[in-house]
Amino acid sequence: MTDRIPLVRRHRAAPPRVPRWVTGVILACCAIELVLQLALVAGFPAARQASLMLAGFWSPLIHEGYGLYPGQPLLMFLSYGLLHSGLLHLAMNMLSLAVVARELGRLIGSGMMALIYLVSQVAAAGLFAAMQPQAGPMIGASGAVFGIAGALVGYAAIEGHRRGRNMGQMWRSVALIVALNVAITVLVPAIAWQAHLGGAAAGLAMGAGLALRRR
Repeated sequence: MTDRIPLVRRHRAAPPRVPRWVTGVILACCAIELVLQLALVAGFPAARQASLMLAGFWSPLIHEGYGLYPGQPLLMFLSYGLLHSGLLHLAMNMLSLAVVARELGRLIGSGMMALIYLVSQVAAAGLFAAMQPQAGPMIGASGAVFGIAGALVGYAAIEGHRRGRNMGQMWRSVALIVALNVAITVLVPAIAWQAHLGGAAAGLAMGAGLALRRR
């Protein structure tokens, strides 16, 4: 009787998934924009203006210390990231969020990435308020998205250097992202580049710090 040699199959690693909280953020942003779009079609264009007044980020409210309702100066640090100026703005941010979050979550885990996202969103609004004390409303998830992108760069750069990996491709991608951001800022003056900068700086610092702690 001939002994059978067991066959060993190689399974492909499953692609990284988008964390559930990221899916929740995307669904919430899409639902809010859908409601505002339907309100416009139904003849209520003031709905978007009302959303900006109630949930957008207004720098003067920080200095005044009060808003249209109790707690607005604090709540707006969170609510502004759920609003977008239209379908294009929404699509750009949500697609970027899904792509970056999938990669960063694989490296540092869903919970830590959620913390970086939150801190980056607050830091983005904080720098915007410091540099534009009389401006508003500022809306969009861009600051937080730049935060997790910065965290991915910071973490991957240190890990790559530690393991002796060639990081040329990553730095070319970073340069492309920076160039696109500068181009968009020049072509679209309404873009809050201060929020992008604040979010990216916070995320970069947190990502690099996390990589250094895991030595």
